[in-house]
Amino acid sequence: MQRHRLKRFTAPAFLLLCSVVACSDNPPWAGSVGITDSVEVVLNPGEPLLRGTEGLASRLWEAQGPDWVDPTHVHVRSGLVAVADPKGSQIHVVSTSGTIEASIGQPGGGPGEFLQLLDAFRVGDSLVVLDAGKGSAEYLDLEGRYLSAMHLGGQAWDAFPLQDGTLLVKGEFLSDPTEGTLGDWVRIGEDGELGAFTSRPLDPLPEEQGVQCSDLSSWAEGAARLRFTTPQIQIFDQTGRLLREVRIDIPVQAVSSVERDSALSDLRRRLAARGLPPPFIEQSVVVMGQRWRVKCRFGPLRFDPSRRYAAFLEQNPDEFGSGPATLHFLSEDGVYLAKATFPTAWRDFAMEDGVVYALTRDPTTDVVSLEAFGIDLPPELFGDATRALDEARQRVAPT
Repeated sequence: MQRHRLKRFTAPAFLLLCSVVACSDNPPWAGSVGITDSVEVVLNPGEPLLRGTEGLASRLWEAQGPDWVDPTHVHVRSGLVAVADPKGSQIHVVSTSGTIEASIGQPGGGPGEFLQLLDAFRVGDSLVVLDAGKGSAEYLDLEGRYLSAMHLGGQAWDAFPLQDGTLLVKGEFLSDPTEGTLGDWVRIGEDGELGAFTSRPLDPLPEEQGVQCSDLSSWAEGAARLRFTTPQIQIFDQTGRLLREVRIDIPVQAVSSVERDSALSDLRRRLAARGLPPPFIEQSVVVMGQRWRVKCRFGPLRFDPSRRYAAFLEQNPDEFGSGPATLHFLSEDGVYLAKATFPTAWRDFAMEDGVVYALTRDPTTDVVSLEAFGIDLPPELFGDATRALDEARQRVAPT
């Protein structure tokens, strides 16, 4: 077993972040339900059903291995936590109690080696590793031994499994050069066949000023797309059919001219330090100046399959200083349940069985650690959410 740093916290030392307040002490849900193009739209107010903010989350443990370089992604499934470390060309396997079990992989082009590691996650009894350098999804056993590989036939950027083990991969994929692209997200079948997942876009918002940022992630048995400028979620089934849309009344936040100028100056300095040619630097500054008009401050979105609720992250983007992380929790049907604020910035998080596993960044050293937080949403909150949503549905039901 590897030596590693592990901090454990007993009950008296728990860091309490939200309070559990009886739902009867909270005002009733002020949301509504509508129907657009035969799709249910759940409209949430800007405040959650649970208004208290103390005692909802408790810090359980922190772990950080001596050979961790710069972890970027974390996934949890069936009691195994996988931490992807692209710069280290490794996947770090951690138990749900905080013990670092192993570090798998090394740079290279052979089996079990990675040219450009993007992400890794558990599917069944295998670890699936997305390698952009090889253009493949590589299957390893849980001890890191090579099993097989699947060529993706395109440029992959990201991926995740659905509950049935089907892979959804983000990238650029062509079904036939004469027919055009399959879209940003494709479904990969057991035979390796690529198929488009969804062609349903997010409609542009005028306040986004042409800037759109969103991403897909798992939700229940299907998937969901979250708009990053304001919480708007499209929920799909396993085949890519749109089931529901969820919105929360939190407005798009514009970037001030002072923030944008500071971020662009920092970008120019960083690119110059890398020795890049001045024309390339100035072109990059112009492109990012157009993009940095509104903040993509929401995301990623994660679903806890055992507790049947979801959460998405909110924090200031890195280019504007980052800062404390806030989680917003939603019921499976899309009611805005609660929120909790944490003391540091997060890079990624995953959820399973009422525990959040977060890659957190030390604000002074920038070192990334894995921290676990227990989440205690009161059971009556889900009952209140279901009743409120049923009442709202009855108000729009045809007579």
